[in-house]
Amino acid sequence: MLLLVAAVGILAVVGFVTFLKLSPQSTPISSQPSTSTKEVNALSLYHWWTSPGESAAINSLFGVFKNSYPDVAIIPAPVSGGAGFQIFPLIQSLVNAGEAPDAFQMHAGYEARPYYDAGLLEPIDALWQSEKLESVIPKVIRDMTQFDNHYYSIPVNVHRVNVVWYNQKLLKQNGIDASRLTTWDSFFAACDKLKAAGVKYPIQMGPTWTASHIFEQILASQGVSFYENFINGKILSAQDPTLNQALTTFKKFLSHVNPDNSTTVKDWDDAIRRIIKAEGAFSIMGDWANGEFKLIGMKHNTDYGTIPVPGTNDMYGLCIDTFQHPKAASHPTNSDRWLKVVASKAGQDAFNPIKGSIPARTDADVSLYDDYQKGAISDFNKSTYMYPSIVHGSGMPSSFKLKLNDIVDNFVQTQDINKAAVAIVNQIQSTLPEFTKVWSLE
Repeated sequence: MLLLVAAVGILAVVGFVTFLKLSPQSTPISSQPSTSTKEVNALSLYHWWTSPGESAAINSLFGVFKNSYPDVAIIPAPVSGGAGFQIFPLIQSLVNAGEAPDAFQMHAGYEARPYYDAGLLEPIDALWQSEKLESVIPKVIRDMTQFDNHYYSIPVNVHRVNVVWYNQKLLKQNGIDASRLTTWDSFFAACDKLKAAGVKYPIQMGPTWTASHIFEQILASQGVSFYENFINGKILSAQDPTLNQALTTFKKFLSHVNPDNSTTVKDWDDAIRRIIKAEGAFSIMGDWANGEFKLIGMKHNTDYGTIPVPGTNDMYGLCIDTFQHPKAASHPTNSDRWLKVVASKAGQDAFNPIKGSIPARTDADVSLYDDYQKGAISDFNKSTYMYPSIVHGSGMPSSFKLKLNDIVDNFVQTQDINKAAVAIVNQIQSTLPEFTKVWSLE
């Protein structure tokens, strides 16, 4: 059972769940108090923002909440693991045990489908209406937060996934102009040049899910028509030439990658720190990485830079984080309060400048954002195409996403193109009944 603190608590960790330990005077709280019992004034929530930059961002959002509700005890439970893979079984077990938290982080799109199908979410149409969110949140994002024409989550941000982060000084020292790296051929030529100059592994990559993230961007770089067919489950031949070209590109990409990506490098932020230290030149990651550079005072376009993943210059890959009202939330009043803060201009303008993302709202104060984010907001508004991320829960069913992770992990080890193509196509075919969304990206 989730426990609250009457006096000062002590942080404890069991497995991957962080919680507050009761003091001897504290009383366990039932998830469904009787009508004669006043609701305990607490907010319990789960999220996977555990890197230094991410932690600073969520703490800023907590600060906005505390400014409005200073008497509410916030009980955060960070879950490490990246991309939220650990969250679903945890939340399902808590709800089924009558211990639902008041909110949890969830990606918009397909990743929310299992929660909806399992009856773990409450509709929040009334909150969308009371906060007048339809007038300030774009339709494409609104659609990603709905099932059967009802709202089930509040978007807190928009992240771009198709970003190459680079060390500006290292490229300058080697006469490389990042703005010219618009194709995979030019990108790999730059990697070869860096290797010749003594940079042993020009590309830094983290463990399995980060490799899947990179492969997703390579899929998108094959063209929006191919990516649309892929996420709609229409690539059904292992001999598909574009699928095989994507795998061939990924194999060449891996020839420039640090071999300790699944051992020494524990997560995406470890790979980014190697770019910060000039131990490598490039890393492909979503723009949540911006917070890691900002945290240590590095300046965009001075100390580090960004370009779209080669082949995706006119595309904006979407990863949207949301919170929602779980069924039978332990503290429903504070759950609603939290969602209103998450949806608010003040909340999004506190969270996103630190997180490295851009607001889901269109009325945010752009002056609060750094040079990278201003550019991202501009790109978001003028991009020809937008595409939902597979790895970050939006583009394809969760069962496919998890199996893709295994397929990519095996490919990183074996680099067997035919084996990977067959595995991908077989997995698409086996999960076709779960493809309930028809994407139209063009």
